[in-house]
Amino acid sequence: MDTPSNHTFDTAVIGAGLAGLTAANRLADARRSVVVLDGLGAPGGRARTSLLGDHLVNQGPHALYVDGHARRAFRKLGIPVEGEAPPTRGTRGLYDDRLHLLPAGPVSLLRTSLLSPVEKLAVGALLARLPRIDPVPLDEVTVADWLDSVTARPAVHDLLAALIRLATYADCPEMFSAGAAIRQLSMALSDGVLYLHGGWQELVDALTARAEAAGVVFRHNGSVTGVLGDAPHLTIRTATEDLSARTAIVATGGPETAERLAGATGLARAAGPPVRAAVLDLALERPPDHRFVLGIDRPVYFSVHGPPARLAPGDQAIACAARYLHPDDDDPSDVNRATLEDLAATCGVQASTLLADRFLKTMTVAHGIPLAAQGGLAGRPGIEAAGRPGVLVAGDWVGPEGMLADAAVASGWAAADALLVIP
Repeated sequence: MDTPSNHTFDTAVIGAGLAGLTAANRLADARRSVVVLDGLGAPGGRARTSLLGDHLVNQGPHALYVDGHARRAFRKLGIPVEGEAPPTRGTRGLYDDRLHLLPAGPVSLLRTSLLSPVEKLAVGALLARLPRIDPVPLDEVTVADWLDSVTARPAVHDLLAALIRLATYADCPEMFSAGAAIRQLSMALSDGVLYLHGGWQELVDALTARAEAAGVVFRHNGSVTGVLGDAPHLTIRTATEDLSARTAIVATGGPETAERLAGATGLARAAGPPVRAAVLDLALERPPDHRFVLGIDRPVYFSVHGPPARLAPGDQAIACAARYLHPDDDDPSDVNRATLEDLAATCGVQASTLLADRFLKTMTVAHGIPLAAQGGLAGRPGIEAAGRPGVLVAGDWVGPEGMLADAAVASGWAAADALLVIP
């Protein structure tokens, strides 16, 4: 749809990632006029999928939580989600330079060679009661302090820390809220995740097509440089044109971007440092010996995403090796790449089966960490954190609900709902 530049939209949504696309669909369903602006040339943000040879790769190791906010929102919007659970049979833990069988589930952990009999009972009991732990009193407690309080056994401590890294993608236990981590780990252990067929691009395309069918206008021809004026007379300034809108949702980049576009302050401090990872994507002629390996005494991860997801042609495979990066991590990229290449070799990847690879030296997984010092999820910046009536923010660092894609979708939905009460 082509709309004159002097038209005033009800809402300008800045950013076409999951938060922005969710908000746009929600507003369009209420018959609000919406323009989505994104300077990347195509919608999706970090949910886009690209080609590595003939293989599909996401922007790092993506998994959709089965019972998360995003899945529930997509269901309400009628967006199909198709995928398969990760391969858990034969899962290995990498500990002390050795691979140990790491069966899935609290009870089956009793069969692992990683722990002593006493340690098996301790970790099994703790994981079994994890869903019954009230996370609220732990929102202001760090993961490091919580782990120290529940076990003095190094192997148990390291295994629990590894499971939290896996569920949250973060390696920052001295800052991360234990309450937020327990919520996330409980959801991961109870309902699990899906690797999506066709990659996350399938979700992006479905959300975009639905929005366009509802009348949403997309502009990808220039990055937004500022949100000027006061609602209901906002000017959305881009590199190529100015657009008028009554309200706006800033759903692009992280808190620093929101500060710059909306003229807000203090968002980055409240959101905490970004969650980052070094990632090595591998297009393989066939799956390796080990489909899923989790680093126990080091912050690394390896998983074959396709199969089970349909991401590779025929009997070929797509795998992902990752190193969770601490906010203070300054290891050079060549060190991280060598670490991930060694991990892939340990998992059975052979040079003769490698068709192509892609190294992402510093990938942003999420734009903020739920800080214990801020009260966990409840202490993250809210949708009204810009401090300007009619100008809201959304993203994976915003709001009290969920983490990662779940937080992006939940905050996008909440921001749209907040604007719907404005006549």
